[in-house]
Parts: sequence; C-alpha cells; structure tokens
Amino acid sequence: MSAAREADLHAAVIRDHFLHPRSRGALDGPAAAGHAHNAHCGDTVRMSVRVEDGVVAEVAFDGRGCTISQAAASMLTKVMAGRRVESVPGLRSAFAEALASQNAELPEVLGDLRALVGVRRFPSRVRCAVLPFEALAAALGEETVCSDNS
Repeated sequence: MSAAREADLHAAVIRDHFLHPRSRGALDGPAAAGHAHNAHCGDTVRMSVRVEDGVVAEVAFDGRGCTISQAAASMLTKVMAGRRVESVPGLRSAFAEALASQNAELPEVLGDLRALVGVRRFPSRVRCAVLPFEALAAALGEETVCSDNS
C-alpha cells in the first residue's frame, strides 16, 4: 500500500473515532476515574474504569479537546476492554516510545491507536495522543510519566 493511501486510511480511522466516539460518557455504578490535562493546549480527558478480578471489565471516557486527544481516548477504550490491568503500563510505554521514534512500528495489540502513527511528526501533538493513557493510569492508581505542565 502506498504511503499516501495508508495516511488516508489512518486519517479516516481518527476522524471516525472523533465523530463517533466509542464508550463516551460515565460508567454506571462504582468505578475508578482518572483525569489528565494538557496545559499547553487545554485538552482534558477523564477515563472511568471498572476492574473485576484484575481485568478491565469496562472503560469509558469523557473530555474535550482536539481530534487527536478525543479520538485516542475512544480508541483506548476499545483496546483496554478485557485486558489485564498489569498490561496497561507496558501498552502505554510501547505507544509513547513508538510515537517518540521516527521509525518504530506501533504493535498490533494497540489496535486503532496505531492510526496515530503520523502524530510523531508533530512533537507537540504526541502529548495529545498519550493523554488518555495518563488519565487511565491515574484511574488505576499508577504514577503517570508526564506532569500537567509537560
């Protein structure tokens, strides 16, 4: 597939998640929630998660911001549902490291998040793509790798 065609497909996936977000809203009943904010652009993401027996049973998001942050949050809800909680830091690292590299492949396990590969050309937008992972980590009580001012 040509690079131009691949870029068009990635843009279509991103646009679809932004216009038709998956799992947007709050979870009913008890759930943990975490918030992340990008002070540079004002994007904000809140991830709600319900964990059962060490597995992410449900995950939802809410927030406001650019297409990248909101599409990434929608994509992340689909990637994380049914995964073990201990897989979150590894997935977050794989995603962030691949976006920081100019030629690293994004692992297939990241699903539609792989469509965000083009964000790596715009370092200021990488934070937008990683923001939902930061909110999810906060919901799960993990230490985040970026502060509010990064």
